[in-house]
Amino acid sequence: MNPALIAQLRRLGGAPQVLLDPDELVAYGYDATMGYRGAPAAVVMAETEAHIVDALALASAHGLPCLARGGATSLSASAVPPDEALVIDTNRMRRITDFDAERRRATVEPGVVTRDFRDYAAARGQFYAPDPSSEAAATIGGNVATNAGGPYAFKYGVTRDAVIGLRVVTPRHGLLSLTRGADDAVIDLIIGSEGTLGIVTEVSLQLRPLPSHRSVRAASFPDGESALRVVAQIMASGITPAKLEFLDDITVESLERSRPWGFPREAGGLLLVELDGDEADVREEGVALDKLLRSAGGGMDSVDPVRAERWWEARRGITASLARIRPAKIGEDICVPYSQLAPTFAAIKQAADDADVVVAIFGHAADGTLHPNMLYDPSDQEERDRAFSLLPIVADAGLAAGGILSGEHGLGRVKQPFIDRAYDPPTLNAMRRIKRAFDPDNIMNPGAMWPTEPVEAHQ
Repeated sequence: MNPALIAQLRRLGGAPQVLLDPDELVAYGYDATMGYRGAPAAVVMAETEAHIVDALALASAHGLPCLARGGATSLSASAVPPDEALVIDTNRMRRITDFDAERRRATVEPGVVTRDFRDYAAARGQFYAPDPSSEAAATIGGNVATNAGGPYAFKYGVTRDAVIGLRVVTPRHGLLSLTRGADDAVIDLIIGSEGTLGIVTEVSLQLRPLPSHRSVRAASFPDGESALRVVAQIMASGITPAKLEFLDDITVESLERSRPWGFPREAGGLLLVELDGDEADVREEGVALDKLLRSAGGGMDSVDPVRAERWWEARRGITASLARIRPAKIGEDICVPYSQLAPTFAAIKQAADDADVVVAIFGHAADGTLHPNMLYDPSDQEERDRAFSLLPIVADAGLAAGGILSGEHGLGRVKQPFIDRAYDPPTLNAMRRIKRAFDPDNIMNPGAMWPTEPVEAHQ
């Protein structure tokens, strides 16, 4: 980056801290996705909305690649910067600027950590539903960028369902203030755009009342396919689980190696089901659920609240526990119809066996999301190559089942090479026109989501 531009960055209104030291920049070259790395030129530590507005205007004027960064928990490499990019770090913007318990609404800055906000709301009798497994580090701004979900997504919705207003800065239009009821189309374009259209500076959220009762079941099955076939039965029964999580045998083994959580190690497939709501509703659904699980041959067990919370904590830590099997992984998040969960699981496992790759599969079964994680030792180049060779196979398996490439992580740089398998050329052209309407010079997180070459060039 040239000295004149550096000087301009340092003179931005309010004089934000600017990082230029290569040793400091290294930490901004990667996110939680293994195997991907960039080399940013500078980092602006934004503390105010004005810092973001001014930094993005400067990047736009100089044609400088630019992206926002929150907790960097992305598992699709969407927070990995292009080389020589300007990174705008929003982690210092952690204020909850408004909280209205009576109206169940809140307004927060993008750097507010998801778990911190969920705990803040719960202490005031309110429930913020989106709960990605990375919630201890993920930020609300990042949740908006990826439309993050989590185990509660089926019953309570993903981030999009909670957002009632946004303030966002775009290269073409500057600062926009958007509200539900007036700007729904634009809000829904921004959410899930992975920072390719603009940078969110403020988020207004709709909250819910805290459920009064919860009840948790665990059911073990001889294999993963059996467990996933039962998911379709549960969802067809009329039961509405708050959470319905699937873990395969490798996932369970990794958890038990990391810590003695008490999961049944003999399980080939495990379902964790949580019901919530009024006491009578939870009791009634619990009776129906127990009957269904027993008739399906599951080893069923009611889980006391203390153990349930321990197991949900374990579920959130699966990514770390998989290192007990192999030091590194590449994670996917295809989403398929319930009827296709078991066949898709079987197809991926067979492909993994054929490629001699260990694959752990778990997921938010209630909304059809499977997380195939290809495990490998980075010191073993052949094993690494075999693991990465499964990426297109997993993508194709999800699409062949009538599903989509991403249930919650986003496309990022991991699934960008497969986007033209999921969308036809007219659809991609329409998406590109939207991109140009917000970011005509393609400076916002280039390399994420979009095909390298314009679709028009291939027609």
